[in-house]
Amino acid sequence: MGVVVRLLGLVLGLLGLLVSLVGPLLGTLRALVGLLGLVLGLLNLALDLLHLALRQLSTLIGLLGLVLCLLRLRLRLLQLVQRLLGLALCLLRLVLGLPRLDLRLLGSAPGLLCTLPCVVGILLGHASLVFHSLQVALQLADRQVNQSALVLVALALVSCLVGGLLSAGL
Repeated sequence: MGVVVRLLGLVLGLLGLLVSLVGPLLGTLRALVGLLGLVLGLLNLALDLLHLALRQLSTLIGLLGLVLCLLRLRLRLLQLVQRLLGLALCLLRLVLGLPRLDLRLLGSAPGLLCTLPCVVGILLGHASLVFHSLQVALQLADRQVNQSALVLVALALVSCLVGGLLSAGL
């Protein structure tokens, strides 16, 4: 019976040693699980930053599309002004090429030439509106580029931090 008691004492001692070894191991595992939770949280933040960067870039692409439309409109307006000036030059060449008698017969030609500055003024006023709207769109695009750059810098910092945590702890 003494041998059985001694063996039971040894078994209980070994179980106590095993329990004392498992306790710190569980504490270490708890710390690793906490560290993994932190890394997952940082990765979630990085994904949020990527999503924000994507939204910023899509807004920027939309603004650049608007700028291209405005540039096309400005080009079309300048083509119209050029065509109008070409027509005015043709009319002026025609009037200057006529003999004096024909000039008296064309009493309405000076009236047409008098309205030309008004028409050109209206077209130039429209062109200034186009230039102003283009300037506003370019300023918005510039702000979007600056915000996108800040998001990308923050994303780079988070990735460096996650990489440092992964190389140091995991």
